[in-house]
Amino acid sequence: MSTDEDRDRLAEQLVRLPVHELVDVMRRVLPHYTKERYGCHERLILATAYRCEEAPETVLNLVAWPDRDYYDGGLGPDQGLSEAGPCSTCEIDVSSNAKRGYCPACGTTLDMT
Repeated sequence: MSTDEDRDRLAEQLVRLPVHELVDVMRRVLPHYTKERYGCHERLILATAYRCEEAPETVLNLVAWPDRDYYDGGLGPDQGLSEAGPCSTCEIDVSSNAKRGYCPACGTTLDMT
């Protein structure tokens, strides 16, 4: 069992990462919390919530995992999470730091704009 101090130290390390590196760390961690029960799949994922003052509705996108094979083991360009598009399989909207990634819900390879 970890202590509050252990978790604080880890949180401090994560906060220092740029977004594209944080997403890659979470890609390595969150899939370990996937559960399957009663024929349903439950996944812990990242999402972004985007809201403008002029348009009060909130847009929610899942954060795509980087396609490290496509980027020769790298994370792709660091463009924040400005690349976006719908997953062609599950039709969920996703965002990414790079144009090529994987849907965190179903694993489909994505090309974003």
